[in-house]
Amino acid sequence: MYRITGTQGIGGRLSIEYDLRAANLEKISYKRGSRLTKSISGLEDQEIGLNFGLRQRRGFADSIELNVIAPTGRVSGSPQLGAGHAALEPDYQLGIARGRLLATVTTGARVFVDGAAAQLRADIDIGFHMTGHIELAGTLFFVRTLVRHAPLPRADAGEQYDLLRPGVRIRYRVNRLFKPYLAYENDIAGKAIHAGRRITIGFTVDY
Repeated sequence: MYRITGTQGIGGRLSIEYDLRAANLEKISYKRGSRLTKSISGLEDQEIGLNFGLRQRRGFADSIELNVIAPTGRVSGSPQLGAGHAALEPDYQLGIARGRLLATVTTGARVFVDGAAAQLRADIDIGFHMTGHIELAGTLFFVRTLVRHAPLPRADAGEQYDLLRPGVRIRYRVNRLFKPYLAYENDIAGKAIHAGRRITIGFTVDY
């Protein structure tokens, strides 16, 4: 997977947030002792949103956000690269810093505007600064799908996925701007179009 995420302030309490993705996915299955591999490459669904800051104090900040998810990922074939429908995602974000501890929580709903399902979603990130340069963090991503029209039409099957995905991340602060990291995540419950284990190597740039 190739992923670019970021936040850009546009004045006052407003900022634009984006999550742009592409992937090269493989699905491996076994049938009568034979190994079958299917692969697909291309864009996944793209996300862009407008964030409004509510409160910002020492050690505490929160905001609300409205994201738009564009269905740019292919849904024909297997594995799928997207859900196949546009969606709106209103979120509430909360950040707390206490000494060496930093915790962020994002929670909200994803509603497929032309589909048959909605999702409740939560993303939790708790980090601890072990030294001046090394941060160790635990993460948890949760998705629960609520079907609005049952049975779910076959064309909307990409919306039907549930997840519980814990993970760990280690990040190294090279300097004030550049921070490479290594992360590992594993789906331990539910099902998803991108289910499985993943290792992520990346970096963050503050400017």
